[in-house]
Amino acid sequence: MPLPARMLTVNHGIEEPTTLALAVARAVAELRQSERLTLEDLADRAGLHRTTIGLVERGERLLSVAAASRLASAFDMRLSDLIAFAEREITASIDGPTTTSSAVVIPRASKRIVNPRHSENGHLFHTLTGVGVEAIIGAIEETYETLDLIDDELRSKGSPPVSGLVELANLSSMIGNLLGAGFAAASGGAYKRNRPHAFPDLVPQFEDLPDLELKTALETNTPKGHLPKAGTYLTFRYVLATRDGIYTRGKENRGDTPWIWEVRCGTLREEDFSISNTAGDSGKTATIKSSAFKEMTRVFYAPEFLPYARRTGDYGDGNQLTI
Repeated sequence: MPLPARMLTVNHGIEEPTTLALAVARAVAELRQSERLTLEDLADRAGLHRTTIGLVERGERLLSVAAASRLASAFDMRLSDLIAFAEREITASIDGPTTTSSAVVIPRASKRIVNPRHSENGHLFHTLTGVGVEAIIGAIEETYETLDLIDDELRSKGSPPVSGLVELANLSSMIGNLLGAGFAAASGGAYKRNRPHAFPDLVPQFEDLPDLELKTALETNTPKGHLPKAGTYLTFRYVLATRDGIYTRGKENRGDTPWIWEVRCGTLREEDFSISNTAGDSGKTATIKSSAFKEMTRVFYAPEFLPYARRTGDYGDGNQLTI
């Protein structure tokens, strides 16, 4: 997808940058910050001067096609991927502040967009499920959008967001239902959402695809359910950070907005679950054993939301999660 002609030259103040040019600049800044790179780090990756990148991010200079391509490559993306990422931001910013005559006016925050570089092991994921990791990205983004719409409406009425109104177990269940619906919608017709409380969560629409069961868990918790069932599982783990994605580890530092930090996929047997009657749970609980959980393929990882203390060589997982 070619860049607009006005993006092919450097802006020297003769004309205002185009909407897409500014969106690309914001996308570069967002991707850099999500990977915790300094301007110098990105400059080294892209073979550009850090001053040039700084000017671009501040909207004071437009990118040439060559420079944009270098920056895309620095993030392991194609130029078309970087532009598509920027275009989604434009679409998300079209909605302006909402107004009502009887409620507190809360400006709508920009749409949360998932960094495509957070996905991984796409080939293995396709082998397991028959769909690409793009379905994971789509499911997460749709879940974010739905939760944010609900929270915006609640805040406009002076209410706490969803995370402040329900118990964490119910919040996890709600997130799981939204993720399941989002995954089905993003699967290109390969899966449909099953009726509530029915196994599996995602029903394949083609004979050669497996049933998919979906589980969610907060922070470092291992996903669990009520019954141990063999099958192919998708597990999502999330943290509670601020709406703009600022996260600090520790229960006392929890924010009010869910952010997915890890997704795993794999085939589990009944013996891969441990059964317990944990106080507070409704009946027996089937928790995925740590050994089996670590064997599942990780298909999404957002390091900025890692709920473990970082250690050399591992990222913790109750036991150790070596990557």
